[in-house]
Amino acid sequence: MMMATMAKSVSLNYSDALTKSILFFEGQRSGKLPPSQRMKWRKDSALNDGQDIHMDMVGGYYDAGDNVKFHFPMAFTTTMLAWSVIEFGDKMGSDLQYAFEAIRWGTDYFLKATIIPNIVVAQIGNPNSDHGCSERPEDMDTSRQAYYLTQNKPGSEVSSEIAAALAASSIAFSKTDGQYSNVLLTRAKQVFDFANNYRGSYNDSIGDGACPFYCDFNGYMDELIWGAAWLYKASNDQTYWNFVKSNIQSIEFSSIVRNINGFKVLANGGSFAEFGWDSKHAGINVLVSQVSFIVVHCFSG
Repeated sequence: MMMATMAKSVSLNYSDALTKSILFFEGQRSGKLPPSQRMKWRKDSALNDGQDIHMDMVGGYYDAGDNVKFHFPMAFTTTMLAWSVIEFGDKMGSDLQYAFEAIRWGTDYFLKATIIPNIVVAQIGNPNSDHGCSERPEDMDTSRQAYYLTQNKPGSEVSSEIAAALAASSIAFSKTDGQYSNVLLTRAKQVFDFANNYRGSYNDSIGDGACPFYCDFNGYMDELIWGAAWLYKASNDQTYWNFVKSNIQSIEFSSIVRNINGFKVLANGGSFAEFGWDSKHAGINVLVSQVSFIVVHCFSG
């Protein structure tokens, strides 16, 4: 009786939860903050990012309570924000405009990170020095080293996730900004080609910049399939759907030996119930199921 009374007295305001969830991303912004910034206590920060490699890498999101910009989880976050708008944007009300801003803060940054063909900036900030000094991003004085990927130093998981983020976002923006949507899709294709043509893990390419912080434990095939699925959904190009069909079984029961800072670690391909910045299996299941239904329906009906 008491529990029933308590349950009735609790008001679950999901609209407020959505507002606060999107507002959180404004608190994580890096770079030159816009006039629309609602968290006024945050100020401009990291305005020289990318200077060491002669690139403009100002912007993007800080990871958590630290000041590193880890592009692997940041790209996954951008993909999920875009997917949320694709699926539920019409239910977001006044928060939709802020959701679009949150996505674009990520995609504008990833356009910078991939502006040079066959080069992908994978991370900004040395996590070892950063995690040894707790300070506001506005005051930070730790290394802002840029870690980047090339044909000889690949990172298929990071590059594929960036491609997925750009492709998913191109769908999200397709009805409100067609020109920007086309820019995102074109770049997504280029970045996916880089990820697929020059395969390898960023664990090996950037070393202790990635591990033990955001090591890729599940291998990069799930990201390649995830990226291809989003590209098919965004472009309807059969090439990407053929890639998904040809490779999806490779992640089913895979076991991978990962090199984690010189230590050999056996990691399985991940459970199909898992979904997060490293393992894309459950997300692939949902996305491919949606696409499969559309493909079958179109060709059978």
